[in-house]
Amino acid sequence: MMINKAYKFRMYPNVNQKEFINKTIGCTRFIYNYMLNQKKENISLSNFDLMKQISSLTITYPFLKEVDSCALRCALFDLENGFKKYFAKTGGYPKFKIKGVKDSYRTTYIKNKYKDKIYENIKIDLKNRKIILPKLKEVKIRGYRKLNQINGRILNATISKVADKYYVSVCVEEELTIKERIPSSVVGIDVGIKSLVTTSDGTTYGNPNYLKKYEKRIKRLQRDLSRKIKGSNNYYKTKIKLEETYRKLKNARIKTNEEIVSQIVNNYDIIVSEDLNVKTMIQEAKKHLRKSITNSTMGDIIRRIKYKSKWLGKKYYQVNRYYASSQICSRCNHKEKEMKDINKREYKCSHCGLEIDRDINASINIMIEGIFKSYQMN
Repeated sequence: MMINKAYKFRMYPNVNQKEFINKTIGCTRFIYNYMLNQKKENISLSNFDLMKQISSLTITYPFLKEVDSCALRCALFDLENGFKKYFAKTGGYPKFKIKGVKDSYRTTYIKNKYKDKIYENIKIDLKNRKIILPKLKEVKIRGYRKLNQINGRILNATISKVADKYYVSVCVEEELTIKERIPSSVVGIDVGIKSLVTTSDGTTYGNPNYLKKYEKRIKRLQRDLSRKIKGSNNYYKTKIKLEETYRKLKNARIKTNEEIVSQIVNNYDIIVSEDLNVKTMIQEAKKHLRKSITNSTMGDIIRRIKYKSKWLGKKYYQVNRYYASSQICSRCNHKEKEMKDINKREYKCSHCGLEIDRDINASINIMIEGIFKSYQMN
């Protein structure tokens, strides 16, 4: 089976390379916003029509010639994908890009052969820890210390800037050999706010609540930033500190989710969870719960379980999001409507007398429902 896998490295560009990266990010943002404005004026314009305008724009705006031409085209592809999602009702209407928000650009891999010599615009040398990118030439990288080479066909590379740090994410098409397994263990998981994950065998993964740790610092830096003169050196320094704090918060969440998911996927052959729509949950939740749902990173945990199970040849099933797993008794199947109240953490069955933790009861019900669903599918 062929899969697309991304390898993200920290980059250490020199002063000239930093200037070029910043210039390319600015140019791709300019192209994206310019073409989005064109689409707003005339929605019937195709991506091919917009592509033809790039050559005339390079004459009007000569600075566009200084950057990677593939990156400019990729900006148009991103815009096209945005409109496809909008018309398919899987995303909102594309918005204009803002400087300092998700600063990045993507360039595609090109391979040519001339006089028996192969030329590639993107190369990775993990032995010497270097990467060659279009117009950037060699850049020092760090990451994946135990990896000596990347096996697969490079598709593209995304260069991003977070605070004052630079990263490159290389997308590679690899062949994955999936071993056939005879399932010997099954688990149901209930993702939540108080505990990130609760399994049907009673294992609980608590919520570290990293937001609580960083929130005070974030508020202070946001207050400091609002008092600075926009464009001044102090404004820029404070903004970098704020972005760095957000980066640490994001990385802490990713590390925790990765550890939880790895333990679950490695220990069980069949995994069952709810099919959650986190975006709708946030919209419909009460005001005081929205931050807690966002902080719990439910969607990221489910996403990681989904693709890791596939890669390791494990079975993953999802039960209906409207299945009342928290209200049904896992012993006698009696439904307690009072358990709709999320503040009740102990499940007490009025029919059979079962007393059990609310989340463990829900995860057992999810496991049973998932097994029943798997038999129906097979």
